[in-house]
Amino acid sequence: MSTLKENENEKPRGWKTRCCRIFLIVNTVLLLSQGLFFLFGFGHLFRRILEEKMTITPGTPAYEVWRQPSLPTNLRIYLFSVRNPREVEAGAKPALEEIGPFTYREKLERINEEFHEDGTVTYETKKEWYFQPTLSLPLSSTVTTVDVPVLATAEYGRGVWAMEWANSALFSTRQGLFVEKTARQILFEGYSDPLLDMGSLFAATSGIPMDKFGWFYKRNGTTWSDGKVRMATGTKNYSEVGEIRAWKGSNRTLYPSSCGEVRGTSAGFTPVDPDRQHIDYFSTDICRPIRFSRSDSVEVEGVPGTRFLLNATDTFGNTSTNPSNWCYHPVNLPAGVHNSTGCKGGDTTLKTFVSLPHFLGADPGYLQQFQGGLSPDPARHSASMTLHMETAIPIQVLMRLQIILHLRPNPNIGSFFGKIPELFLPVFWFDAEASIEGEMASQTHLFTKPVATNTVEHCPTLVQQLLR
Repeated sequence: MSTLKENENEKPRGWKTRCCRIFLIVNTVLLLSQGLFFLFGFGHLFRRILEEKMTITPGTPAYEVWRQPSLPTNLRIYLFSVRNPREVEAGAKPALEEIGPFTYREKLERINEEFHEDGTVTYETKKEWYFQPTLSLPLSSTVTTVDVPVLATAEYGRGVWAMEWANSALFSTRQGLFVEKTARQILFEGYSDPLLDMGSLFAATSGIPMDKFGWFYKRNGTTWSDGKVRMATGTKNYSEVGEIRAWKGSNRTLYPSSCGEVRGTSAGFTPVDPDRQHIDYFSTDICRPIRFSRSDSVEVEGVPGTRFLLNATDTFGNTSTNPSNWCYHPVNLPAGVHNSTGCKGGDTTLKTFVSLPHFLGADPGYLQQFQGGLSPDPARHSASMTLHMETAIPIQVLMRLQIILHLRPNPNIGSFFGKIPELFLPVFWFDAEASIEGEMASQTHLFTKPVATNTVEHCPTLVQQLLR
């Protein structure tokens, strides 16, 4: 009798043991399945969700960032003052002095967007600049610079005997090729000159204001300077997101052959490509893509990224350092300078060029034109874009470029044009910096950490971030 009771007591214990084993086996299988999913399947799921969120369509996070970027941007402008203007007019090398910075907070908004069935969007860009007096020299600071209306008038008549003769008489009443103006006048306020009124009678209509001259005159709060852009949204093909398709209604610029193709990213958006070796950013200011080549790994506010640098002898190279640039230079220039003449409005009168500030990375001959005042420094004068590679999110952009005027003597005009040396004279350079900081950096780090580490424990947080 006792043996029967013992068997009956062992039966429930055996059943519970088998149930526990079954539960452990099922749980193990589920855990293994989950682990295999995160090991092999989550990467694909993440990419699919990321692509959906990074297309430029209303309602996506990428659209909001594209329409009105929240990345804080500071624009610092440095003007070059010629310390010996009369000596330069007599044939001496210029002695330059850098004056600045004049700092502005930049606010950018893309407006008048129109989405098309082919997966593109056309838009205009409105930029506003707000002066930051605590980070700047006073706008009343004076600068001795090229009198651009005088230079433009002289170049317009070059090679035409009657116009050169008229200019010779006209310039006899002027003090010289250089003029002293305030930073306020040179930048946004502009200054009047009777030569501008005369020039407007002959210049082709281009939408560029002609009543005053200033490098940023009547650009604040307007859209005319950047023109209308057509860009791929990524809805038809994510690998094309951000690619420019047309500018000012055309897929070509003023340059011939392959140099005239409108190409590159128009707004900094690029598809995810961990093996990417370069970024081509199309600049409407110089009518061409600017190439940034892969450089090194860095961290920006704790977020890992890959830096892409502008290499002057490649991006702005001549035929000896970059043969594919042959169609950007109708004349053979030393490497490191880009010919942007005629880009704005198609007017080729004023010979304008672009380089890295202080001719960083350019042919040494450019520095030898001057007595002093230029000292290229990679830490201050290089240009770069830094991406988080697993998501293609820009975490820092340093756009630094120098604007140059080509001065040439003209004995037919005489006066102060008779003896000036031929010069590539820098007139100003700008440092536009946009970088994640503070809470934005923390959010980006949280968002990107699972991709970088591929750890399961952060995946729920990542999905929450993606689905916001």
